[in-house]
Amino acid sequence: MIDSTILTITTDTQLLTILREQLHDHVGPGSRMIVAPTIDEACSLLETTHARLVVMHWTRDQASYDQVDRLLWTSTVTSKHAPIVVIAERYRTDQATMLFRMGVSEYISRTHHLDQLGRVFSSFLPHPIATNPRPVETNGVARLARMEHTASRTRLTSSHSA
Repeated sequence: MIDSTILTITTDTQLLTILREQLHDHVGPGSRMIVAPTIDEACSLLETTHARLVVMHWTRDQASYDQVDRLLWTSTVTSKHAPIVVIAERYRTDQATMLFRMGVSEYISRTHHLDQLGRVFSSFLPHPIATNPRPVETNGVARLARMEHTASRTRLTSSHSA
């Protein structure tokens, strides 16, 4: 069993229920969630919990950029650097830009991306290798086009050097 501890910062019980379900469904039974109601409390818990991921619920009345900056700094100086995922009530481009510049790993909207939380969790957390892994959905056409473009550039470069 792999330890996949998530430190969650929220006071929203409905969101916590959804997060726990997504965590269990996508990461597995070895995962656990520790909940802190404030960023200050999360900062003091970060070292002792050995969290592999921090999920912060951004609400106007509970978060500020200064507090996020403190959380990022605390995460950076701990023995295990934990990525930080911010869940906002609605996606705001200016807010996303500012948080990404500060160093947040992911910024998602509760209203638009809630069904994708499990995939976000599993991308940041270790999980046991499945015997029959599900294929990852990608835009195969775009990926194929990039691969063909790269291959043709490589052939052109190698023919010039010969």
